[in-house]
Amino acid sequence: MTSSPGAPAGGLLPVDLRCEYLVEPLGVEAASPRLSWALCSERRGQRQTAWQVLVAGSAEALAEGRGELWDSGKVESDRSVHVPYAGRRLRSRQRCFWKVRAWDADGREGPWSAAASWEMGLLRQADWRGKWISGPAPSQEQPQFRPSPVLRKVFPLGKPVRLARAYVCGLGYFELHVNGRRVGDHVLDPAFTRYDRRALYVTHDVTGHLVRGRNALGVMLGTGQYDCHTQEVWHFATAAWRDRPKVILQLHVEFEDGTARTIVSDATWRASTGPVVFDALRNGEVYDARLERPGWATAGFDDADWSPAVVVAGPGGELRSQQMPPIRVTGTIEPVAVTEPKA
Repeated sequence: MTSSPGAPAGGLLPVDLRCEYLVEPLGVEAASPRLSWALCSERRGQRQTAWQVLVAGSAEALAEGRGELWDSGKVESDRSVHVPYAGRRLRSRQRCFWKVRAWDADGREGPWSAAASWEMGLLRQADWRGKWISGPAPSQEQPQFRPSPVLRKVFPLGKPVRLARAYVCGLGYFELHVNGRRVGDHVLDPAFTRYDRRALYVTHDVTGHLVRGRNALGVMLGTGQYDCHTQEVWHFATAAWRDRPKVILQLHVEFEDGTARTIVSDATWRASTGPVVFDALRNGEVYDARLERPGWATAGFDDADWSPAVVVAGPGGELRSQQMPPIRVTGTIEPVAVTEPKA
């Protein structure tokens, strides 16, 4: 229970709405997502005695008080953590908007919370239409160097975009770029799994990255645990799943006129290598700035000297949504001086 200047006098206001521990999550795969909220009041010693949740398929319906996906009605309970959704069956990529209100210790009805939302992921393996792709096999002449593959795809969009989601699994690590801009602030995605049993995909909102006209997707791959090629005590270099980096991607675009389009990873993508000529999880990275390709993830880049992407076998495991707070850069240490006491 928290106190807040915006809390109703004597009543309870639900705040900090979460679904599956996360705020406004994308890619939720739980059949009955768990909903949680905190409570604030201007009175000390308050408690919840009942709650009501509304879930709607649109923000407009929710604002009008229509919970066509789920209206729990008044439920007498002090539970405010991990309340399972119990409404209509949810489908892949479905958006859900929800709010909650609570009754206090004296049975007084509080105000509705602010609206929150969650979005379902790709719930069935059959929902994946993309193929696993990689760059050409690396040269055997210099086996100590394993350049990081970069892949790109140019595609047109002829209508204004209302919403766009990218679903990506790049093993061992990936960075996604759209029209020359890196998407999101995650690093070291996806999380480590036994790839022959399960591989995690990440969902990104890329609505603001797309334009009407020609667009470009770009993916840079890293080895991570998937292609651990240096010897260490855990013997990941000989793991059953180990293979060269690869990616599977689907971009779902919804237009303002209600139509939709899906762009997927396949043999029509183009592949090359970039300035990262070596990377290993425990051995660092070799970056050759002479090999940079400015604009490589833009629609106007000339990729005539790139090779067609190669369709490859997947890691063997099922694709599952990565539902956890991402790794992020939280601080940067700037050098204050560079000294050389002795040449």
